[in-house]
Amino acid sequence: MNTLKGPFQLISKEMNQTFLINAGITIALMGLFIFLSFYADGNESLGVIFGPFYVIFLVYPFFLIKGYKCILSLGGTRKQYMIATYLSVAIYIVLSVLILNGFYFLSPYLLNQGYIFHIADLVNGSNPFLYLWVDALWLFILFGIGAIAQSIYFNLGAVRSLSVGAIFLLVSLATVFFADLSPIIEFFITEHLLFVHTLTGISGLFVLLSYMFMKNGPLETGDRSFVSRGWNKVKTE
Repeated sequence: MNTLKGPFQLISKEMNQTFLINAGITIALMGLFIFLSFYADGNESLGVIFGPFYVIFLVYPFFLIKGYKCILSLGGTRKQYMIATYLSVAIYIVLSVLILNGFYFLSPYLLNQGYIFHIADLVNGSNPFLYLWVDALWLFILFGIGAIAQSIYFNLGAVRSLSVGAIFLLVSLATVFFADLSPIIEFFITEHLLFVHTLTGISGLFVLLSYMFMKNGPLETGDRSFVSRGWNKVKTE
């Protein structure tokens, strides 16, 4: 597998299955909201349709890791796997954004009463391209979070990953209960566009770190360990 075509087709096929399922769920949600709109008040929020796509981009890295061993077994490289994954994710982010915002912009003509909430409503912008941009950023943010979580899990294995997760959970709970989160919540609501771009930068760093972890990744989950000289060296293919 000396070219990118094979790995790209394999990863795209993996993504396409879950993408079609989520597109179907989104269509079903839209049908439900159309039905509920006949019983809603004039300015009542019926719900959101971005949930299924947002969730799947968070967990996509855990689904796509199945293609990792397959690509290596066929003579591909770790770098080809990562590039194919990022290209496929970029394409499906565009497709997801078009589907979500297509339904959103059609909703005033399809709904009898009420409206569908879009996360970009927090920005209070009139430019329709802003809605597409905010959705694309959130999908990238969630993918970046999933990518760094998956790469840590794949390199460290279940036990050590759960230990790291437990520490992170304790720190998060302590922050929620003892820290004043009102400035962050206010920042999220009043400066949503800046908030999203800040998270996008952090997520970009996560994607870069994930690439660095996986380009020399082990063949099996948890095969990488700490030694006196750092990470065990894994031969890059």
